[in-house]
Amino acid sequence: MRITMLRRAAPVFAALALALAAGAVPAAAQGAARTPAGPELPQAEELLRRVDANQAFGSIEYSGRMEIASGGKTRVKTMRASALGDAKALVEFTNPEDRGVRMLKVGKELWMYFPKENDTVKISGHLLKEGMMGSDLSYEDALESDALLEKYSAAVLRAEDLEGRPCWVVELKAKTPTANYDRRLVWVDRERYVGLRGEMYARSGKLLKTTRVLELSRIGGRWFPVSSEIESALKKGSRTIVTMSELKLDAAIPASRFTLGELTK
Repeated sequence: MRITMLRRAAPVFAALALALAAGAVPAAAQGAARTPAGPELPQAEELLRRVDANQAFGSIEYSGRMEIASGGKTRVKTMRASALGDAKALVEFTNPEDRGVRMLKVGKELWMYFPKENDTVKISGHLLKEGMMGSDLSYEDALESDALLEKYSAAVLRAEDLEGRPCWVVELKAKTPTANYDRRLVWVDRERYVGLRGEMYARSGKLLKTTRVLELSRIGGRWFPVSSEIESALKKGSRTIVTMSELKLDAAIPASRFTLGELTK
């Protein structure tokens, strides 16, 4: 009974948008190497440390817009979101259809509150595989950001240009069967240290989805993705664009905001 509503109104987390847009690359020590006709490859540990420095934040607040294109139609969701790192997040929808619907993430647990029904649902089990807001992103994607360090190993494969930007191509390989994807490729900008493109593969080798950064913003001396696209490789014409505005990093946010009481107020 609740699955249909979850598909309609599920929000996006700040951590999710950043993790998918930038490839959510985990740190893994690899030795330097040289390609036959290219530059010396960097150590993955140092490269990914610099990527992490761009992505990391103590807290984040922003106004969000999500455009979901599917079946020849486009739906728009707007929201206000805040988070403490990638461990706690609260999102409240502001578009008319979903106004007042909220999502709370604390660690590995997710709750959704529906004001019209005055009902709170904990998202677990098979619901974690449901698409978020009708997109091809799942609740598992939202939960996997910090678990990547445990589930994937990393190696720098090669240097390659992407839409005129020099990049390092990083490969992530699943170390456990619980990883959402068996393999990922991430194109990391060699000068700005941001993941510009990502590809997610199934164990069969089939491409499942791609992500790319549409816009970067210079914030506090670092480059930060503020608009990203996620596109399904399995459903033709299915894509989601997530855009952040009024973005504030490392502002003081009380921990009391991320509670069940705040969720259902």
